Amino acid sequence: EQHSYKDPITEFLACVYVNYDFDGAQKKMRECEEVILNDPFLGKRVEESNFSTVPLRDEFLENARLFIFETYCRIHQRIDMGVLAEKLNLNYEEAERWIVNLIRGLKLDAKIDSQTGTVIMEPNHPNVYEQLVDHTKALNGRTYKLVTQLLEHAQGQAAR
Repeated sequence: EQHSYKDPITEFLACVYVNYDFDGAQKKMRECEEVILNDPFLGKRVEESNFSTVPLRDEFLENARLFIFETYCRIHQRIDMGVLAEKLNLNYEEAERWIVNLIRGLKLDAKIDSQTGTVIMEPNHPNVYEQLVDHTKALNGRTYKLVTQLLEHAQGQAAR
């Protein structure tokens, strides 16, 4: 289906989720903005007290940045803030503010090291105790099924 329809928005999604091409996604994000601004329905402007905005463009760009950030953070544990700002099409200060708000709003396990200018993602692996409990629960269910099958087999043998 990738070959049957192409536009900057579908290409952006392919860059982020299929190819993990963040440089390509950055370029496609700019193209998407142009598509939205030039579309008579998506690019509808809203005037608010001497201020003009395009709500769907703003919403698209916000979500596009979120897609890039989430995917990039799944791949990397330490992320240079300058590189991330570039990937998000923001300047350094805007990126830092955006990431701080995102960490607070989504309660992400991440820290910003101001001295080195990096975002440090905390791994969200379950602790050993949780893993042991999960495996024990699964073992209990499998043991019950095994015993049931053995009893059925034994009863079938006894009936003969």
